[in-house]
Amino acid sequence: MKSPLAWLFPSLKNLWFILLLAGALARGNTLLNADGDLGHHLALGRLILESRQIPATDPFSFRTEGVPAIPHEWLTEVIFAGLEKAFGLGGIVFFSALLIAAALTVTFTASLRRSRLWIAALLISGLTLATSATHWITRPHLVTFLLLAVWTEQVETFAREEQRRWWIFPLLMLAWANLHGMFVLGLFSLGLAAAGNWFEFPSLRGQTLRRFAPPLLTSALATLFTPSGLGLWAAILRLAGSSTITGLTSEYAVADFHNPGFWPFLLFLGLALGAGLLNRGVFPVRDGLALAGWTLLGLYSARNLPLATLALAPLVSDILAGWMNAQSGFIRLIAFSRRLEAAERPLRGWLWAGLAALALFWLTARGISLDPQGRAYQFEPDKFPVDAVTWLENHPPAGRMVNEFDWGGYLLLRLWPKQQIFMDGHTHIYGEERTLEYLQVIQAQPGWENSFNRWEINWAILKPDTPLAAALTASGWQVLYRDSTAVVLEQP
Repeated sequence: MKSPLAWLFPSLKNLWFILLLAGALARGNTLLNADGDLGHHLALGRLILESRQIPATDPFSFRTEGVPAIPHEWLTEVIFAGLEKAFGLGGIVFFSALLIAAALTVTFTASLRRSRLWIAALLISGLTLATSATHWITRPHLVTFLLLAVWTEQVETFAREEQRRWWIFPLLMLAWANLHGMFVLGLFSLGLAAAGNWFEFPSLRGQTLRRFAPPLLTSALATLFTPSGLGLWAAILRLAGSSTITGLTSEYAVADFHNPGFWPFLLFLGLALGAGLLNRGVFPVRDGLALAGWTLLGLYSARNLPLATLALAPLVSDILAGWMNAQSGFIRLIAFSRRLEAAERPLRGWLWAGLAALALFWLTARGISLDPQGRAYQFEPDKFPVDAVTWLENHPPAGRMVNEFDWGGYLLLRLWPKQQIFMDGHTHIYGEERTLEYLQVIQAQPGWENSFNRWEINWAILKPDTPLAAALTASGWQVLYRDSTAVVLEQP
């Protein structure tokens, strides 16, 4: 029987969660300003809440009228819009921080359960934290952080036959497919586990097929229960197959490992491979496929690195723990880890994690931020055309605009529906042809004037040093407003 005192003290796992939540909140303004897509998500979420309908076509750009919207993140966008309406930007920051903290806590707990060694789990979870921090942005992909962490643990226990609840997978997938488009990683993870068991146990292939077929088939079927149905899959395949669209967005590019921000992943991978080889252990086929598959996925695109570490952390913790347990030089460290585990085991202090989360939410709901510089959670005027848009709200120009695509979401947030934009970061909607047209225009390449005539562009909001701003100025366009971030020009 557990002592009542066990509930009065927070466990180390709970302290980990609290520190992560507070740390993410302290970086709230970085999360808000690291990317320009939040405005689009909020605009769509507001539209759904107000109209009680999910738009079938994109309403935000005059260049995409009639184009299927493919609202692959609609449910998260509704949550974002509801939080912003009730609590301002602080509500979105808190929700994002909560997703980050919960995902990393689930991963840490799974790493500890699998490795049975605190030191290994802490080290690998720390590297997972550092790697994932490169993509801490207030966007729906943070839902995938949490769902992937939960999904990976369910796959592992299912593959090991520690639980047989296959129906968990289609239920999770139904939510995931409506929250964020990276649900495909769930099918990828489950498929790797099925393939691993298939090749590792040839004599039990019939049993493997019977066990994995229900969750795989029903999970795949669950992805069709979205507003776009099969159209969602078509959009994902089009995006994956377009180098033009993916090339415009830096996060789709291969990670630059000369950048210190990506070094934690290299260390993470080095520990996995080094510990496995030095320990002369033989990977189970399922573990080998998981390590190879997720590593390749991470190396393919920078945005996949946090996801790869979240999925692999429990496995890598296990590999590292196996090597450390076999080394005499780690006897004292392992003994300390065992004492730490013994002290942790009886504690049931989730109450404190819950109270801390409620206290932090209360602060953000009241407009109090944890920003180290004391700033409120806000869009920063050196990243977005905050002052220029304020001027535009008081001096609205007539006609259609051309704009920087990474400002498109912010412009939607403040100017739509009175103004439609030329482009924003949702390149999967615009497609390759419209994306190439944007590049031609913004770089003032030969023929850009044809696009202006085609779309009847009357004014522009641009970064002052862009080729297009220079070309328009040279063509006699009038400068209506200028600051260090943006310039607003109008056709004479």
